[in-house]
Amino acid sequence: MGFGMATSLRRAGFEVTGCDVSADSVARFVADGGKGARTPAEAAKVADVVVSVVVNAAQTETILFGANGAAETLPEGAVFISSATMDPDVARRLATQLEATGRLYLDAPISGGAQRAAQGELTILASGSPAAFAKARPRSMRWRQNSMNSAMPQARVPRSR
Repeated sequence: MGFGMATSLRRAGFEVTGCDVSADSVARFVADGGKGARTPAEAAKVADVVVSVVVNAAQTETILFGANGAAETLPEGAVFISSATMDPDVARRLATQLEATGRLYLDAPISGGAQRAAQGELTILASGSPAAFAKARPRSMRWRQNSMNSAMPQARVPRSR
């Protein structure tokens, strides 16, 4: 879904830099008019908002805090939006860890599949701090999506039992 989301955002007028473990996917995105990066750190270095579209928490943590991770270069005050499906406790831990560095975090799993991503019609369920929503909102208001969000701070998101 990441490729479709990136191309949809680019068509909507956003400046988008794509990064993927597949060099072919990045090359295809560049051929479609986007920008390419070899690492998450390279992609994040001038971003106000980074949207991560991976499968799970482990991949999200690697993109953020692994070697050449986005947290190395993401500007202070920027927001990282994780679209992976993960345990809420892990999302809160990642948010706390990133926010301790002066950056913001939104937990925003997506639904809709690759075709709807390419059309800009994903459903996004997001939670995070009011500051993270405020930073992301000017960009996300232009996304064509169904959305349901919670502006509650990550530490207050109820736990499933």
